[in-house]
Amino acid sequence: MIKVKYPLIASTIIATSMLSACGGSSSKTEANNGNGVTEAVNTYKSIECKDMLSASQLTLLTTGSSCGYLSVPEKHAIYGQPASEKKIEIAVIKLASISSDKKADPIVYLQGGPGGNASASIGQVIESNTFIKDRDVYLVDQRGTGYSKPALFCTEYNGEAGTPAQIQACKARLEKSGVDLNAYHSVHNALDFIQLREALQIPEWNVYGISYGTRLATTIMRENSEGIRSVILDGMFPIEVNGMSDTPWATYESLNQIVKNCANTDTCPADDFKDAIEDIIARMHNEGMVAESRVFIQNLLELATEPVIINYLMAVNEDISKYSSAFERLITEQDNEQADNEEAANDETFGAEDMLYNAMGLSTVCAEEYPFLNITALTGANSQGWSASTQLAVNGMFHMGFDKASCQVWNVTPANDIETKAITSNLPVLILNGQNDTQTPAAWGALVAKNMPNAQNMTNPQGGHGQLFAGFSCFDTLADEFLAKPNQAVDASCVSAIPEVSYEGGDEEESANFSFKNNDTSSDTVYMNGVIGSDTLDVMQTLLNKYPQIKTIVMQNVPGSMDDDTNLLASMEIRNRGIATHIPADGMVASGGTDMFLAGVKRTIEPGAKLGVHSWGDDSGKEALDYPRDNQAHTLYLDYYKAIGINTEFYWYTLEAATAKNIHWMTAQEIALYGVLTE
Repeated sequence: MIKVKYPLIASTIIATSMLSACGGSSSKTEANNGNGVTEAVNTYKSIECKDMLSASQLTLLTTGSSCGYLSVPEKHAIYGQPASEKKIEIAVIKLASISSDKKADPIVYLQGGPGGNASASIGQVIESNTFIKDRDVYLVDQRGTGYSKPALFCTEYNGEAGTPAQIQACKARLEKSGVDLNAYHSVHNALDFIQLREALQIPEWNVYGISYGTRLATTIMRENSEGIRSVILDGMFPIEVNGMSDTPWATYESLNQIVKNCANTDTCPADDFKDAIEDIIARMHNEGMVAESRVFIQNLLELATEPVIINYLMAVNEDISKYSSAFERLITEQDNEQADNEEAANDETFGAEDMLYNAMGLSTVCAEEYPFLNITALTGANSQGWSASTQLAVNGMFHMGFDKASCQVWNVTPANDIETKAITSNLPVLILNGQNDTQTPAAWGALVAKNMPNAQNMTNPQGGHGQLFAGFSCFDTLADEFLAKPNQAVDASCVSAIPEVSYEGGDEEESANFSFKNNDTSSDTVYMNGVIGSDTLDVMQTLLNKYPQIKTIVMQNVPGSMDDDTNLLASMEIRNRGIATHIPADGMVASGGTDMFLAGVKRTIEPGAKLGVHSWGDDSGKEALDYPRDNQAHTLYLDYYKAIGINTEFYWYTLEAATAKNIHWMTAQEIALYGVLTE
C-alpha cells in the first residue's frame, strides 16, 4: 500500500502525561466585539513572485499566479484590548486555476502545524490538480511561518525538540528582536485571514484546512463567517479537544485500530498480536527501556496500514533491541514499492522550504493547550484493557517537542478560555477522516459534526492523516461534488466500496482486472483497474476474444506495470484490434499504464484525470539516462513508440521528467505538446 506524507501537522501534538494546569486564563469566555473583526488595515501589496519564492518554486507556478503581502497588526484588537501599532506581513501566494472556465469563488488553503507553512505545498496543490483545476487557490503562510515576516523558527536546536536551555535562548532572542510571542496563536491567525479576504475584495471563498488548519478554519468560522461559501475540514483537530492531555486518547484509538486491522487478516490472530505488543513493552520496561518503548509504539503507528507491521513485530519480539533498526530496515525495503512518488518529487523540489516553524508552534500550543490541560469534550477512557506497562508508556508520550517543560519555559499568556469551547455553525461543511489516522482520529470528526447541522462527515476505511492530495480518487470526487453544490448531500457510494485495511498480501499489488458497468456484457466499453502484470496479456486476449464488440477501454486506476515486455505486447493488442482508450475525471494512469493508454487508436481524457510518466530502472540499480541514447537498452521502448505513431521525443521527455522512484503528472500543455490525445 502506498505511503503518503501530508502537510505538516501536529494535531496530536504534544506532551501527554496527566498534568495539572499551571494556572488558568485571566480572561473569561467572551465573544469579540464586531464578530472579532479588527479595523481592516487594507494594505495588501502585490510583489513579483521572484521576490518571494525560491527558484524551484517559481518554476511550478501556473500562468497568472501572483504574490503579495498583507500588512496586519501584530496584535489584533480582541477582548477589549486595542490593536498594536506594530505591523507584521502575511505572505500570500495566489495559484491561478488552469481552467479557462474557472469558478469565481477561490479556495484558501490552511496549512497544518501549528507552524507549517502553506508555501511548501505549492507543488502538491499544482501536481494533484485537486482544487486548481476549477478554482484559484490562495496559499497563505500563517503569521510566524514561511515567507511571512517575521518567521519564527528556533535556530538554537535541530529537530523537533529542544532542551529547556535551548528553548529559553530561542525565546530570549526572538523577544530581543521585538517579537511579541503572545500574538502568535489561533485567534490572531484567524483575524489575518478575515482581513485578507476583505483586502482582496473577494466576495466569497471556500476554506480548506488540514490538521491544525481545521482548528484554524473553525476559529475563523467562529470569529466571522461572512464571505465563507463552504468549508472542508480534513483530519479534524477540534477546539474542544486538548492537544496535549488528549494525546493518549488518540494513541489508544490508533493501537485499537491496528489490532482491528490484524483481525481483518486471515493470517493474523488479533489476540496474539495484541499480547505480543504488550509483552514487548513489558520486557523493554524490565530492561529500563521506557523511553525506547515509546519509540516502539510510535513505530507501530507509522506502520499502522502496512502489512510489514507483522514482520516488524516479529523482529522486535525476537530481540527487543531491534525496535529501531528493524523499523529502519523495513522502511528502506519498502521505499521502492511504497514510497509516494509525488512526495519524493516535492521533497526534491522544496528541501529547506518544507519546515516547521517551531517557535510559532510553541506560542500556539503553550497558549491554547497547556493552560487548559484535561479540559476536553472527550468522555470515557479508551484504553480498552491495555496492560499497565502499555498505559505507562502511552501516557508519557509526546510529539514534536511541544511538552510541559517546553511550555513552562516558553511562558506565554494563556489564551481566552473560549479556545476550549466547541463551535456551532450552520455553514455547509465537509469533514474528511481517515480510519487509520494516527494524528487526528476519525472520532474527532464525528465530535465536531454534532455541533454543525449542515456538516457531512465521511470516513475513509483506508485513510491515514489527510484524505485530499493523497491519491484517493473517491475523496477527490467527494470534494469536487461538495464544492460544486455545498448545500446538497454528496454521493458517498464510493466510500462504502473501499475495503478496510488488512495486513494480507502486502507485497503484492492487485493485477489488472477488467469489468463491465452494471455487469452488462453486451456493452462495447470495459473498465480497467490494477497493475499490469505477467498475466495481463492472457487476460486481455481472453476478454477480447469472448467479447469482440469491445471498442473502448476506460482506464480508471492503472498505476503501472510489473512486466514491461508483457505490457507492451498487451498494448499492441489494443492497437491491433482498433480499440480506443479513455481516462475518466477521477482516473489515474501512470508509468507502464501511460504506455498502454497511448496504444488506443482514439485517446481521450476528461478534465481532472491524472497521467503520470517517469524514467525506468533496472536490476543493476541504473536508470535509463545512465545509458547512452544509442544503447540497446532503449530499443524496446523506441520501437514501441514508433509502432504506435508517437514521436520518440516523448520517450526522452519521460526519462527526464522524473526519476524511476518519482512520478511526474503531465500538464495540459505537455499532453498537447506530445500529441497524447487524438482529439
